[in-house]
Amino acid sequence: MCADDDTSDWLRALPKIELHVHLEGSLRPRTLFRLASRNGVDVGAESPAELAQRYSFDGFPDFASLFFAGLSVLRTAEDFTDAVVALAAELAGQNVRYAEVTTSPINHHRRGVSMSEYRDGLDEGRRRARERYGLELAWVCDISRESEDPAAEFTIGYLLGPQAPSGVVGLGLGGIEDGFPPDLFASSFQRARASGLAALPHAGETVGPDSIWGAVRTLRAARIGHGLRCLEDPALVEYLAVNRIPLDVAITSNARLKLVDGAAAHPITAMLDAGLVVTLNTDDPAYFQTTLTDELDLAHRVHGLSRDTLLGLQRNALDASYADGRTKERIRAELAAA
Repeated sequence: MCADDDTSDWLRALPKIELHVHLEGSLRPRTLFRLASRNGVDVGAESPAELAQRYSFDGFPDFASLFFAGLSVLRTAEDFTDAVVALAAELAGQNVRYAEVTTSPINHHRRGVSMSEYRDGLDEGRRRARERYGLELAWVCDISRESEDPAAEFTIGYLLGPQAPSGVVGLGLGGIEDGFPPDLFASSFQRARASGLAALPHAGETVGPDSIWGAVRTLRAARIGHGLRCLEDPALVEYLAVNRIPLDVAITSNARLKLVDGAAAHPITAMLDAGLVVTLNTDDPAYFQTTLTDELDLAHRVHGLSRDTLLGLQRNALDASYADGRTKERIRAELAAA
């Protein structure tokens, strides 16, 4: 709960924008168990409650192992649609008005999932999100660093081909950061930018400032996923601030992966004090057992961020988003009313 009921009510009603949430990391135990039962996948649990006990890990490699195990329940267009609709229902329940959802086609392709099934599932889920909840979704399709041969350029090739889903706004870069520097994927991002897709890589989450420098210099990143380690390099902080390159910050994610010594030790206030453009996000909300409302509450309750600052984070997210002009205008008016 927040420090006071008025702020708690205000946070719940606040129109919200999320820019960094992974579809595959949004599968709550109930959804994951239902999909596993449908597809005959053994997830080592007899109920959603028992499955929820597995949503714990010791650092990023352990989390990555659990994350990839969860992919096994996504096989058909119906599965992907159900996953998208479940996420949309959760977001709409928090008054999220627009979200850019990250998903990694390579991780499904290498499991033998038909890319046309994948596309159809995403398209139908996006349609239902708009129809049922008035929620606008867009996709950021991620290169999984450790899963994709950089020379093969699978992800960008897929996005530029006939089986790509509608509503893709950017090319991402996720997965295990250590050992897979941004420059390996420079050609894919050059093709993405040439086709009108934004460069939206993760960087500086588990690796230091060099990873972020590579993302902005080589990939020409329009936004940085996490950017947690930027504060180690004052020149980098100045560059990010002067060039207004937004950072998709996720407090609970960083704490649960032991990248900071607990949520209270997260440097979000230092980032804001340094003039960085910060947005607040959930990353993998199911596995980290959080919501966007929870993250805002945490920022207010633990880090002392005022209502004006929290509102500013939502304006940052709207400005940094790739929503169309009409959607931005509508949400901007809702934020003004808040």
